[in-house]
Amino acid sequence: MMQLLLPEAETFVKIQRRQFVRLDVTLETAIHPEYSEFTPFRTLTEDISACGASIRLLKGTAIQSVSQLYLWMALTLKSGEIHYLRLKSKVIHVTEKSMEICCCTSNFLNLQKMIYSINEVYI
Repeated sequence: MMQLLLPEAETFVKIQRRQFVRLDVTLETAIHPEYSEFTPFRTLTEDISACGASIRLLKGTAIQSVSQLYLWMALTLKSGEIHYLRLKSKVIHVTEKSMEICCCTSNFLNLQKMIYSINEVYI
């Protein structure tokens, strides 16, 4: 028999658990603002999951945390066919990655539509 002692609540450490797997995938992406806050531009993803994406930005890009935008992602199939997804997204945070590059983490706002679109492409 073994007896375990429950530690004090302030010593607990929160461990993040993800509902979806992140894939290290570089996709061509165009970013469009919801309300013309900045000029649309093209960039690449760092990674992507079913609930969001991490996107490379040049330092000084006018994207603010908690702003909403549209991500146009190009999915290239093995056949060479290209499918474009238009995903409404919310910027969660922007972090500095290097001297010139920042990283924008975003969540897709209409998850069901995104999953349907991907299934439509691959089925």
